[in-house]
Amino acid sequence: MIAEQKEDDAHNQEFQGACNYDIGVLDQDLAESNNKKTVLEAKLEGALYPSREILQGIVAAKTKELAGYNRDLDNLDQERAEEREEFEEKVREHEEATAIISEVRRLFTESLSAEGEAVFLQRGKMNPKAKLNPQATVLIQKHLTASIKKASKFVHRKAYAKVFKVLATITSKSQQLADQGALGRIVDLIDELLGKIQDSLDLERAAEDSRVVAYNKARKLLGITIGITQTSLANTQVELASVEDQIELAETSLENTIQRIENKDGERADRWAQCEQAALDYQDARTVRDSDRSVISDCLGIINSQLRTLREQLALRISAGDSFDY
Repeated sequence: MIAEQKEDDAHNQEFQGACNYDIGVLDQDLAESNNKKTVLEAKLEGALYPSREILQGIVAAKTKELAGYNRDLDNLDQERAEEREEFEEKVREHEEATAIISEVRRLFTESLSAEGEAVFLQRGKMNPKAKLNPQATVLIQKHLTASIKKASKFVHRKAYAKVFKVLATITSKSQQLADQGALGRIVDLIDELLGKIQDSLDLERAAEDSRVVAYNKARKLLGITIGITQTSLANTQVELASVEDQIELAETSLENTIQRIENKDGERADRWAQCEQAALDYQDARTVRDSDRSVISDCLGIINSQLRTLREQLALRISAGDSFDY
């Protein structure tokens, strides 16, 4: 029984040693995992999440800014298209007025005669003997009447209709004014009108050239700004994507670490319970053996005591002369 107890003691010592070792390994693993969990949580909450929020704000702001610049560019292009359309309409009106007045001049000058002499003398001076064909006045009036209606529909130069009315009035009186040397002045007036229309057209073209230069400059600067903003937005988006990747990796690692802690906690609890049960079983077995040894010892003590009593009785009887036959 003593040998059995010694063997049980040795086995228990070995088993409890293994228990202590295993629990120590699990405790070390748990300590490292909890430390890793703390580091990951600090990294996420203290750095990655705030960085993501900041970068998302920058991306949103840059996206809105870029959209605003693109709207500005669209508005600039739309304004330029409207300006170009307006300019082209003004050019058409100027050219139309020039064509109308040039036709009046042609009809007027081609209907002049000077009794076989040249109508226009040197340096453009009109021959004082020049006369106007009466039929020309009718043609000119008809032409100007139609032109007045056309000019009334002009968008930007409606005033030309008034000019044509004045010209019609003057040409209608050209026959009465012929004897007063007014035909030359009428031609000069027509040429002056043509010159003024050309001057006005030149001014419109100069203004259009200035608008084009300003538009090209504004569009170039806006294009540079858009390019810079696009580059900044792209860089920020790349940086945000990198942070989001880091967050995904950290969150996955944190989830795995938490799961490992739960698993190791379970393993430790199971191992601890197993070791505790083994210790209880060992203690119970030892108690039983101790009890058995006590009973045996008590029995042996009783037997030894009774044997001693029996020997004493025998000795007394023998000393008294009793004999025993075997």
